[in-house]
Amino acid sequence: MIDPQTWWVGGVALAERLPSAPKRVNATGPAESWRSDYPSPALLRVRLADLGLDEDGLGALLAEEPASLAGRIGKPVWATTVEAALACAPSDPPLPVDGSWSDGFATVLAPFTEMAADRLLRAVDRCGPEVPADLKAVRGCFTARLSEALVRLARRTLVLELNVFRVRGRLSGSTPERRFADFVRQASARPGLRALVTEYPVLARLLAQCCDQAVEAWAELLRRLATDRAELVDRLLAGIDPGRLVRVDPGAGDRHQRGRAVAVLHFEHGARVVFKPRPVTVHGHFNDAVRWLNSRLAGLELRTLALLERPGYGWVEYAPAVPCTGQAEVGRFYRRLGALLALVHALGATDMHFENLIACADQPVLVDLETLFHPVLPGPADDDPAQAVLTASVARTALLPYFMVGEHGVLDVSGIGGDRDTPLPDEVTGWSAPGTDEMQLVRTVGVFRGSANRPRLRDAEADPAVHRESLVAGFRAGYDVIADRRSELIGRDGLLSRFTHDVTRAVLRPTRWFASLLDESTHPDVLRDALDRDRLLDVLWRDSAGDPGRRALVSAELAELWAGDVPLVACSPGTTDLALGPLAADGLVTESGLAQAERRIAAMGETDRFDQEWVIRATLATRRRGSGPSAAVAPPARPAGTVPDADRLLAAACGIADHILAGAQDDGRRVNWLGLEPLDGRIWAVRPQGAGLPHGYCGTALFLAQLADLTGTERYASVARRALAPLPGLLASLAGRPADLPTVGAGFAGLGGIAYALSRLAALLDDPEIAHWATAAVDLTAAAAGASPQPGVLDGDAGCLAAMLAVRRATGSTTAARTARACADRLAAQAPEGLASGGFDKGAAGVGWALLRFAAAGGGPAHAAAGLAALRTSAARYGSAPAGTGWCDGLSGTALAVADSGAAADVPELADLLDAVVADAAVPAAVDHSLCHGEAGVLDLLLTATVAGRARPGAPLPRAAVLLAALDRFGPLCGTPDAVSSPGLLTGLAGIGHGLLRLGFGSRVPSVLLLQSPAA
Repeated sequence: MIDPQTWWVGGVALAERLPSAPKRVNATGPAESWRSDYPSPALLRVRLADLGLDEDGLGALLAEEPASLAGRIGKPVWATTVEAALACAPSDPPLPVDGSWSDGFATVLAPFTEMAADRLLRAVDRCGPEVPADLKAVRGCFTARLSEALVRLARRTLVLELNVFRVRGRLSGSTPERRFADFVRQASARPGLRALVTEYPVLARLLAQCCDQAVEAWAELLRRLATDRAELVDRLLAGIDPGRLVRVDPGAGDRHQRGRAVAVLHFEHGARVVFKPRPVTVHGHFNDAVRWLNSRLAGLELRTLALLERPGYGWVEYAPAVPCTGQAEVGRFYRRLGALLALVHALGATDMHFENLIACADQPVLVDLETLFHPVLPGPADDDPAQAVLTASVARTALLPYFMVGEHGVLDVSGIGGDRDTPLPDEVTGWSAPGTDEMQLVRTVGVFRGSANRPRLRDAEADPAVHRESLVAGFRAGYDVIADRRSELIGRDGLLSRFTHDVTRAVLRPTRWFASLLDESTHPDVLRDALDRDRLLDVLWRDSAGDPGRRALVSAELAELWAGDVPLVACSPGTTDLALGPLAADGLVTESGLAQAERRIAAMGETDRFDQEWVIRATLATRRRGSGPSAAVAPPARPAGTVPDADRLLAAACGIADHILAGAQDDGRRVNWLGLEPLDGRIWAVRPQGAGLPHGYCGTALFLAQLADLTGTERYASVARRALAPLPGLLASLAGRPADLPTVGAGFAGLGGIAYALSRLAALLDDPEIAHWATAAVDLTAAAAGASPQPGVLDGDAGCLAAMLAVRRATGSTTAARTARACADRLAAQAPEGLASGGFDKGAAGVGWALLRFAAAGGGPAHAAAGLAALRTSAARYGSAPAGTGWCDGLSGTALAVADSGAAADVPELADLLDAVVADAAVPAAVDHSLCHGEAGVLDLLLTATVAGRARPGAPLPRAAVLLAALDRFGPLCGTPDAVSSPGLLTGLAGIGHGLLRLGFGSRVPSVLLLQSPAA
């Protein structure tokens, strides 16, 4: 028997309501530790009120003696299960034979698994119809699966106890392996197992609960198999007798509803079927939608899976992964996947990640449809029209690339992602010295081993980006059918009405987060007292502090986590109701998933399809790590005698501006754009433009305002103004959160770039209000500078210094002057050889340029000397390198810094470097057209060198003529992966347009790369 104290501390947590109130005592001290966990006293009061407690009641509960508590709540069921397992434990087990560490821990927990297996067979005997199974094989499979689950729960605690035994000298054996075996022998004996569950009663509870749930879930599955077998064979197995059940494997899904999960059943003649412990009616109606699309799109022939629907559960045809026999099948796979993408987009699906798609030769088969008609859940207030478009786009399905990013890697977890042998982003649990008495938990880098979602050809996975056009063509065909035949889908008698009462799922929080929380809550420190584990799981309350809607479900989520399950929120396409276990949540969703889908389909048209195809191409492009066109593009020959004049350059810039305006998302108040933006040097992401100058709306607005100033075209000025609409709120928010300023930064990419852009925009648009915003941005830049100093132009002091000099020149701001001097002093104090490698943007060249600009504006000799030293350092690093293509290249970036700073006049080696780069730049090359590292950037260098007298007048014109010819032939090629059109300044359309204006109107259009003002 287990004493009451053990099952009290292990079994009762705050998540379980007590049948009577705790006695009142003066015990406020113990409640202090709980109060410190919460961001506000109000949230703690909400959490306690959910349990019928207040802080005094909490203190009384924490202070009450276990024996008293045990007397009030009665003996829990799990304690009986633990006692039954202890009764099965051997008194004096033999020393185990060699095996893995997991085999050893399974031996320790074998009394639980054997007890549960015996209970399962007794339950099968009582089930009525004869179960068509090899019960010996099923028992072995059950024991293996349950053992794996129990070891996952207990492994951390057993490793801790192993080390305690070793430190205390309680292990015998001449080797670490034999001492590990001796630990297994002692821990698996009845006294050792009793000591374990007494020391860690929460672990005892979890082990017993897992056993009880496994017995119930497997017995239920076997009963249903016995009842449904005849029809299952007829409907799913073409009437062919599969023989007896011999194995049950876990499916790809998570545990829900007290340990139930998708399972794959194997029969003795090789057949397999899938059991789903939830209703599959939605899958049946999806099959109807697929058949509807097949009948209206010749040659599509998307595969459906046969079903056997039952109340509350169902059986599904097993879809095996099958390789393709040739490239033609791979192409058909992606064309069909494109059409499937159009359908699930129309039906409002999400969460279609790599585990939910099977590549059956040339057939993409979705195996989990529970997130069709997913309702839109409220989030933080956001009036960004570009974000609204992205949220409602095909990207929402998760079939298209999206990335998990961590310290150790980047993994595309989408339906077409899941790249084999890719490092996992986050650390995983591993073991040092496994199977020895020195075994310890370590955090290590894991590797993704692949899935069945990608078509395979000769043992190689097809790259979805290579088949982009097939995917887009399939999407276009499917989209057009849905749009043209929408009357057959929506409305009272439309096909979608069949889904009205189906059971689906709302994903309120990432499933991965719940799984991680469950794993971390098996740490031995929270397995001695259930209140400690409750405090850990209370992260749900803290995570919901600012979200009253989700907070309403926290108590039910906690109950699911205590049951070992990933919480499953049920919903229905035709209603706005959500349910989690017995809890119903009203008001969290304001529009049903079905109503959203009907609105989406009603709005389908040519413009929307164009937007969706851009999202498809852009997300596929994020799988590339480079930039520019995926294949070399030969520059068109320059027509003989062609010299680009200002009018032609202006017309080309207007064409690019009109392209930008056509891609704008405009809600009548604010304008924003979706674009491709590089993140942390590893990946690109599709996202709404933020405020930053390099890739954000400040850069886009600056180009449009510059063009409006030159042409007098009001539409460009109007869009530029409305693009800036969120800036006052953003600046005010940052002013109230000074701790966030170092994250934003003060350089070209941060607040310095924003302040520079606003000072230019205020002048171009003649707008005093924008000038006021510029003043606020300068104040924030001053606060951010030096908080976490870095030297470079893009993110650090060099960019801040140059931006503040430009603002000072344009506005006379004393704050900008003071900030510039502080940056210059910090930069001058750094040793040049310690500066980072890289181009103008991040390397020593940009630092030297900024210091020399400051010296020319009134700085001291020390600043000039430090600037020249930094430029010499950069020249020494890159002087022998091949000529690059722009701002971010080490050699070209150094040349740009030398040209603008005038350093070539005093330092011969710098003059030689600049002259060599200028000579190379006179020859047009096959690059993209971007300002950062493409044609516009090279032309900016040539223009700067011309002004400095290091290039002959007119030197940029031949290359400019080739650029215009390329724009006529190819259109603008952005410096993004696959040259996907994007609005931003450094790598997008705004920068290309800015380069054209620089060529035609250099006296009125200063270089934004060099943070110049018109007075420069």
